Amino acid sequence: MELTQDYLDRLKAVQPHDLPSDLDLFDEQTAMRGRRLNKAAYSLKDEDQRELFHRDEEAWMAQFGLTDEEQELMRKRDWIGLWRNGMSIYVMVKLSGVTNTALPEIGKQMRESGGAA
Repeated sequence: MELTQDYLDRLKAVQPHDLPSDLDLFDEQTAMRGRRLNKAAYSLKDEDQRELFHRDEEAWMAQFGLTDEEQELMRKRDWIGLWRNGMSIYVMVKLSGVTNTALPEIGKQMRESGGAA
């Protein structure tokens, strides 16, 4: 998808500029980077995908073309790493459900890392 100059100019006009450097901002760039992660986690809405996840997580990840880094984040259940690599909180909830990870545990990991929560 090619972005027009008009779109890029409008985007630049609305992007915040004076944010703290340590802020974990979930912006368009982050979301675009996380497309594979989001597609994978969103698939967990389907029973057959949840079954594959539990049966063979490696095969489940392979079908989405996740990078080695993304796969490692998934294996480790590195929630802040997934967030920083573009996983939306909305699909993160789907992943937390199939991994039996309580949302407060995700928030705790994010707080302890100094990340968003």
